[in-house]
Amino acid sequence: MVIKYQDKQFELISKIKTMGSGNIELYAACDAVRRGGTLYTVACVSDMELARKLVPVTTKNNISYTFKDLHASFNADGKYYIIFSHADGRTLQQAMEKGNYSLTERLLLMKNIYAQIFLLNMPECFLYEILRKDNIVVGDDLSIRFNYYFTEVDYYWQVKEKDCIRRTHGLVRELFAKELEQRSSRELMKYEREMEEGRFAYLWDCYVAYDNIYEAVLAKSEQQEIKPGRIWWRAWEGFKKVLPKIRAVLAAALIVSAAIYLLLTLPNPVLSDKGVSFREIGTLEIQERGQAGVR
Repeated sequence: MVIKYQDKQFELISKIKTMGSGNIELYAACDAVRRGGTLYTVACVSDMELARKLVPVTTKNNISYTFKDLHASFNADGKYYIIFSHADGRTLQQAMEKGNYSLTERLLLMKNIYAQIFLLNMPECFLYEILRKDNIVVGDDLSIRFNYYFTEVDYYWQVKEKDCIRRTHGLVRELFAKELEQRSSRELMKYEREMEEGRFAYLWDCYVAYDNIYEAVLAKSEQQEIKPGRIWWRAWEGFKKVLPKIRAVLAAALIVSAAIYLLLTLPNPVLSDKGVSFREIGTLEIQERGQAGVR
């Protein structure tokens, strides 16, 4: 299927997914004339009321021209079409699942995410959208690109900058989870804590603060100065590793000690020379020899 708009033609290659309660269908597309090069994400909106609400944030006349990931938007065949750039490749989610990025690489990844956000200057609703690990695509050179999939379209008109900061904070926590857990970088710990406490009013402030600590953390990383916190922290981590073995040894020792105690303290009629004397069996009273008979 080919969609025509002015002097451009977009050929739909494959369907990506259906979003917005079935009102938005997403397709991967290419230039129908050149057949190669740039890939596009085509959002086909069938609900005209939803389309009307999307117009202010999806038309070049209403938003900044620097948002170059948005190529076109138009009505055709009773539907509203929005053409975005499409990023093909490994998502940040897939990259993080492998867990093979060094601290230096992760520092650069976060820096590139910030840089790309402000380079594109997109509306807040799409900024909120792309701050998802599934919508961030990582290149082999750690460059960053975004996909626009209308994942939470019903929330677009409620998005505030604090929502975007909160999502960015989530990315920071996941990218530097190891360093934060081990308390190995005071700079990263302070930066993450300030984000959590809402110290930054704007996302730009988050970027500036990150840029300020970036060089310091990078320098320590290159000099191999990033180590788990203090001595007590390293000792605790070591203790946690051997704790299961210590528990097993203590449990075995307790059982053996209890068995020895029982053997030494309880009387054993079989081993005793005197045996055990019983004065009564039920209602029958037993008397010793030389006394009266049994009653």
